[in-house]
Amino acid sequence: MSNYREEGSLVIRIDLSAEFGEHYEGDDDGYAWLAKWRSAVQPRVVRAVFDALRSEPGYDAIPVSRGRSPDENVDVEVRFSGGQTNVGKGPKV
Repeated sequence: MSNYREEGSLVIRIDLSAEFGEHYEGDDDGYAWLAKWRSAVQPRVVRAVFDALRSEPGYDAIPVSRGRSPDENVDVEVRFSGGQTNVGKGPKV
C-alpha cells in the first residue's frame, strides 16, 4: 500500500459539428454524419490516445467507466507503476 498519492488530469475535448446547405430537411437521417464519425474515426482517435499513453515505460492506461455515455465520453485512468522515482525530488547528491 502506498504512503502517498499524487494526482493530475488532462482533458481532451473534441467538439463536432456539421453544416448543411439550404435544402437541408432536418435530422431525418438520424445524424448519419455523426454515426459515421463514431464508427469510423472515433475508434482510431481513442486507439491513438491509448497507444500514446502506453508508449511511455512505467505507465499504463486503463479504460474506466464514470457513468457517462461511452458514445460521448472516453474515460482513461493512467497509472504510473515505475516504483521509486526522482521526479520532482531534484538531483541526487
